[in-house]
Amino acid sequence: YFVQDINQSNIGVFKPKDEEPYGHLNPKWTKWLHKMCCPCLFGRSCLVPNQGYLSEIGASIVDEKLGLNVVPKTKLVHLSSDTFHYHLKDRVVMTTKRVVANIWPDSIGSRIDIDWPKKVGSFQMFVKGYQDATNVLEKIRNEAPSLHLKQRFQLEFERLVVLDYVIRNTDRGNDNWLIKYEKPQESLDELLDGENENDNEE
Repeated sequence: YFVQDINQSNIGVFKPKDEEPYGHLNPKWTKWLHKMCCPCLFGRSCLVPNQGYLSEIGASIVDEKLGLNVVPKTKLVHLSSDTFHYHLKDRVVMTTKRVVANIWPDSIGSRIDIDWPKKVGSFQMFVKGYQDATNVLEKIRNEAPSLHLKQRFQLEFERLVVLDYVIRNTDRGNDNWLIKYEKPQESLDELLDGENENDNEE
């Protein structure tokens, strides 16, 4: 879930524990079907179920301690929202409470908690200007980047490899890491050199 500020700008991504893949409140019914019918063919046995949010928080802590700076800040938080996936009984109870609070706002309504139940999960800072690695790598490949850009990218990628090795991450693919790529502009010296070459040709 994207978390927004009062200006409706994305400031973070919240992943509730109970809505993780194979979690009991995951809204994707196919995950439930996989878990119930084919538990041996899906998922990774090395992972503890419903602990993915802790893995993300742990990765952020390790990244900070090692000074790699490849993982956005991630913290453990408790949030509530009507956009989250709740049990039907919870939605019925909450709807009833709000109806009662609207009918008797000064008596019963003032003593009723009408906030949705809080969910525990990971909250990761939203990073702007980043895209899936699949799209960015294809773009870079077509534009023939400079040697400096290649070396810089290799350094950042090696940091990511180090982090994955330390935390034993077995799920790294181009669809779950982001790259911020801005096409380098020609420097002033390069532009002047180009103009001088044109003048000499004339």
